[in-house]
Amino acid sequence: MAVQYPAQVVLDRLETMITAPPIGLQGKMHGHHIVLDVTDERAHYWSPQVNFRVEPDKDHPEQCIVAGLIGPRPNVWTLFMFIYFSVGTIGFFIGSYGISLAMLGSYSNFLLAFPIAIFFMLSAFLTSKKGERLASDQTEDLKNFIRKAIA
Repeated sequence: MAVQYPAQVVLDRLETMITAPPIGLQGKMHGHHIVLDVTDERAHYWSPQVNFRVEPDKDHPEQCIVAGLIGPRPNVWTLFMFIYFSVGTIGFFIGSYGISLAMLGSYSNFLLAFPIAIFFMLSAFLTSKKGERLASDQTEDLKNFIRKAIA
């Protein structure tokens, strides 16, 4: 999003807010990169994390650009990518073997690998959506913190 203040003004304001964050939030700054986490007793496995950066707008020096990602913590991303990759790869190769046997004229239970893999991937997807709903209030808290910092 485009902000009507220079980058250094926004960064200074963020630094001030991060040194005394609202209860339940913790932030870290590394140059123009900021990471915000939920840290109080409400924090759980699905708690979101905000990663964003503040950069000067090359076309308008009196403005800056704030861009980033609000989502699950890296360990949650890694777990779900591992599940999708593993289930997809195993399902593909076992299912391909079952199709090869079927093309040779013999039925194989290996053909069930496709629907089983789809079931596991759908289960992982629905679990992630449930986690997204559990983290929605905390996501709004993080968004409001950012809005207050750049307003």
